[in-house]
Amino acid sequence: MSEGRRIKYQESNTSKKRKKRNKTLDTFLKLIAFIFLVITIIFYISILKLDLLPGWIIAIFTVAEIIFTLAMIIGLLKRHKTYKLTIFCFIIILFVSGIYGYATRYALATIGFLGNVLQEVKETEEYYVVVRKDSSYENIEDIENQEIYIFQVEEDVKTKIEEKVNVTYNTVGNLTNLGNELLENEIDIILVSSTQYSMINDEIKDFKNKTKILYTEKHELQVSSKVENSNSNYSVESGIFNVYISGIDTTGNISNVSRSDANILATINTKTHTVLLTSIPRDYYVTLHSKQAKDKLTHSGIYGINETVSTVEDLLATEINYYVRVNFTTLIKLVDKLDGIDVYSDYNFTTTYSNYSFKKGYNHLNGEAALEFSRERYSFADGDNQRVKNQQAVIEAIMKKVLNSTTILTKYTDILESLSGSFQTNIDQEDISKLVKDQINNMSSWTIKTNSLTGTGANNPTYSMGSQLLYTMIPNATSVNEAKEKINAVLEK
Repeated sequence: MSEGRRIKYQESNTSKKRKKRNKTLDTFLKLIAFIFLVITIIFYISILKLDLLPGWIIAIFTVAEIIFTLAMIIGLLKRHKTYKLTIFCFIIILFVSGIYGYATRYALATIGFLGNVLQEVKETEEYYVVVRKDSSYENIEDIENQEIYIFQVEEDVKTKIEEKVNVTYNTVGNLTNLGNELLENEIDIILVSSTQYSMINDEIKDFKNKTKILYTEKHELQVSSKVENSNSNYSVESGIFNVYISGIDTTGNISNVSRSDANILATINTKTHTVLLTSIPRDYYVTLHSKQAKDKLTHSGIYGINETVSTVEDLLATEINYYVRVNFTTLIKLVDKLDGIDVYSDYNFTTTYSNYSFKKGYNHLNGEAALEFSRERYSFADGDNQRVKNQQAVIEAIMKKVLNSTTILTKYTDILESLSGSFQTNIDQEDISKLVKDQINNMSSWTIKTNSLTGTGANNPTYSMGSQLLYTMIPNATSVNEAKEKINAVLEK
C-alpha cells in the first residue's frame, strides 16, 4: 500500500472512530436529557398535586420551569466547538435532578400523609365479655343461658352478642361496683367497653390481671365528618375559626374512642395572624351535651369526638368548626423522631406511677418521658391546673424543635411518618391548602397566646361511672367568662 493510500485509510478509520464516539456520546446525552425531562415532569406534577402554592407562584414557576428545562436540554444536546457548555449543562442537570428528587420525595410524603389523615372519619369501640381469671369459661359459647351484668352498653352490642349465645342482661348502677362484684364472686360475667375496662382498672388495683377477656365485639360510632354549623360565620374560608385539639389516653389505632386526656381549643384568626390556645382541665365538671348529665370532660371522649366538641361549645358559648385527635402514640413517636425535646419544668417532681423524675428548669425528654411529664397531676398542689401548664410546655417545646430550620429539613418525612395512623382531623385538604397558600401570600409572623381555665377540686358522681364519687374540678365562673371574652376577642377582630 502506498504511503498516500495508507494515510487516507488511517484518516478514514480515525474519522469512523470519531463518528462512533460522537454517536455514543449523543446517545448518552439524549438519555440524560430524557431522564431529566422525566424527573422534571414528575416533580412538576407532584407540586401541582400537592396544591399548596398560590396561583401566581404556580404561574411563575411553570414559565420558569419550561424555560430552564428547554435551556438545559438544548445546551446539553446542541453541537458546540468545545464541550464546555455541554459539561456545564450536564453538571447543572445532575445537581437540579438531585434537588427535584428530594423535593418530590417531600411532596409525595406530604400527599400520602394527607391522604391517610383526611380519609373518612371513623370511631370505633371494643366491648369485652369479661370473667375472672380462674373462671372455667373459656369462650363465648360457654356462657350459654347465663346472666351478663352491665353498666352502660350500646343496644346493638347486646344484640350482636345475643345472636351468638342466649344470655340475659342485668344492669348495675355503678361501674366500679360492677368490677368489685365480679372479683368478689357475686357475679360471674360482665360486659364492658374497652374504656370502661381501663376505668375499672384505675379504680381497682390489678383488675386486668385478675380477669380475662372471653370475647370482643366491635362497635362503630356514628361520626359526623363535619362539626360545622351551616349558618356559621366561622370557617377557614372566612379566616376565623376554632379547632378543638383532643389528646386521647390510649395507644395504637387513632380511631378507637377513649377518654380525652388533653383538651385545647385553638382559636385562629388568619386576618390578624393570632392564635389563642385555651386549655381545659381534663377533670372539669361539665354537662355532657347529648346526655344532659354531669361528668368529667375527659369522659366525654368515651362517647366520641362529637360529644366532646359539643360539650365544649356549650361550656365556652362558641362554635367549634374543626377538630384534631391525637393519642399517646402520636406524642411518643413524634418526640422520638425529633431526637427528644427540651421542656421547662416549674418544679422538681417524680411521677406517681412510672417514677420518672424531672428537675426544675429545662429537661431533655424522649417520647415516653414527654408523655409522663404531660400526664402527671398528683405531684402538684395545683393538680390539674399544673398538668395543663405542663402540656402547654410540651407543645411549645415541640413547636420550637419542629420549626428549627435544620430539623424541618432533615426530619420532615420522619415527622410525617410519626403522625401517620395516630392523627385524625375533619379539616379537609382544600382547607389545608387554603391556609398554606394564605400564609405564603402574606408571610406574616403569628402571635400565639395561651390561656388556661381553672377550678377547685371536689368529689362528685359522674354519668360515665354512676353513683361512685370521683375527683372532679368545679369550673371557676370568672375563669370561664374570661376565656369566653378572650376567644371572642380573637374571633371578632
